[in-house]
Amino acid sequence: MRKVLQKYLLIVVAALLIIFLFQKINWFPSFKNIFRSKPINIEETPVIIQQINSLAQLITVTFTDEVVMDTAKIGNGLPSLLPSAIGTVLTPAIDKLVIIGRGKVLVGTDLKGLEQKDIYTDGDSIHVILPRAKILQTIINPSDFETFIEDGTWNEPAVTGLKIKIRNEINQHAIEQNILQQADARSENIIETFLKNTGFKRVGIAFGN
Repeated sequence: MRKVLQKYLLIVVAALLIIFLFQKINWFPSFKNIFRSKPINIEETPVIIQQINSLAQLITVTFTDEVVMDTAKIGNGLPSLLPSAIGTVLTPAIDKLVIIGRGKVLVGTDLKGLEQKDIYTDGDSIHVILPRAKILQTIINPSDFETFIEDGTWNEPAVTGLKIKIRNEINQHAIEQNILQQADARSENIIETFLKNTGFKRVGIAFGN
């Protein structure tokens, strides 16, 4: 019986010795700290960058518009007779094209360009420099174009050129409505809320050039 007790005692002593050695080399948690609450660790900057970049393009404002655009050229048809002060005169035939375009402009912040230098952390504080908002996409489907007037003959490059002008005009209208400033304000609010939810107490947001 004594031999059995000695055997178990040796096992217990050996186990305690192993645990003691593991604690010395930080392979095993200390017993006095095992039930102690651990401090909250804020993730390092590269992880924060990865989390923000996962949002990719942050679309914050959508603008819709309708534009009517026309163009004209001298046609190949017969000249027309028009009255004037000196009598009837011949005028060249005029071909006219009028197209109506309806489009949607998506405006926001492109977060893919964020680098480590744009994010600075200090304990529970973080400062982020965001890119300025821009037009991320202009959506005009083929069905969003309507030919209102088509007098004469028009080739494909001429029609495409007029549609491009419509697209540019819709973008210009969006900019004139201060949509970029609105998008910056909303992006700032979204990113600030996002970072506070990750554990930061103080968040500073600025915008680059």
